Parts: sequence; C-alpha cells; structure tokens
Amino acid sequence: MTQERKNELKKLAKGHWQAEILSDLLTGRKITNPISCLRGAAKRYSLRYKESFYNLLWRIEQEGIEVKIEYGPRGGLWSATYQLIF
Repeated sequence: MTQERKNELKKLAKGHWQAEILSDLLTGRKITNPISCLRGAAKRYSLRYKESFYNLLWRIEQEGIEVKIEYGPRGGLWSATYQLIF
C-alpha cells in the first residue's frame, strides 16, 4: 500500500483514539481488541468506545479494505485480534 493511500485512509478516523487504532492497523500487524485495553474512567464508557471502534471498521470496509478478525480462544470478541488485508 502506498503512503498516499495510507494518508487517505487516516482521514477516516474521527478523533485521536480512532487515529491511534488506525495507525496501528495500517502497519499491517495484528492488534488486540482496543476495548479490552480500556482503563480507568474510560472503562465506564466502553459501550461508546465499542460503537466508535465498529464505526471505524465499517468505514475502512467501505473503502474496499478487508478487516480480518481472529476470534479469541473461546470464540469471543473480547480477546479477538484485528488485521487489515491489503
């Protein structure tokens, strides 16, 4: 993927939390579920963070990029990993 395309995709993020997740995804490596990493007061708003994360994934898929999800050991999303397939 070219740097130009990556810069275009970075515009899909709304806010710095999504931008950080998107920059991690654009490296091509797997990332763990960012909702499971919430700490402190942010944990109280986990449903909103979850909605925000899935909205980001939806916008990425609308751009024609596949998001590969590997479910956790018990088949759940809590310990799932995500990776962009370029």
